[in-house]
Amino acid sequence: MLVTAVQKLDEDKVVRLFELGLKEGISPVILIEEVRKGMDKVGEMYQHGSYYIADLIMAALIFKHVLSLVPLPDPGNGRMAHIVIGTVEEDIHDIGKNVTAGLLRSMGINVCDLGVDVKPETFVAALKDTQAKILGLSGLLTSSYDAMKRTVMAVEAAGLRDRIKIIIGGLVNDDIKEYVGADYWAKDCADGVDLCDFLITGAGQAAFHCQ
Repeated sequence: MLVTAVQKLDEDKVVRLFELGLKEGISPVILIEEVRKGMDKVGEMYQHGSYYIADLIMAALIFKHVLSLVPLPDPGNGRMAHIVIGTVEEDIHDIGKNVTAGLLRSMGINVCDLGVDVKPETFVAALKDTQAKILGLSGLLTSSYDAMKRTVMAVEAAGLRDRIKIIIGGLVNDDIKEYVGADYWAKDCADGVDLCDFLITGAGQAAFHCQ
């Protein structure tokens, strides 16, 4: 029902169903994934000419509202982090990254979100500063693959590669993972969250898209 409510841009119903799901103990990861599927439907309708730019903006606002409903723990002083995440250089797409970061935080996982258009040296500096063991690189442009590769190379040059697990997300697959030199790739936000949870806690499923 969440997927359909998002597709119809019925914000009140989306919020009501989302809050009901949280009260019933449904994982925010599952609920957010349903909302994301609804967003995909909105995108398809836009491509087919059934929706317009204003409808896409409305869908994005609904998504932002839903994310604000996810309960977040106290982040502490923000100095230490389990994960550094960001959209790579020359790419400004951030919906998937924001959803992933929000869901991880809702699980009590400390995330250092660097935002969008992040240079390789900025990722390296954040890894050193936070002592994070996981690096998440996001990108939706084909040019992002080279930016991801440059970032992995920068991590290697800084002598950090052996202690860092690198996950890529966006329009990626196993071939792209091999090209950029990452350890894992996530097919969607839920997959990425499950993978991070497994790498940090050892809980959940061990069969992921890895080397």
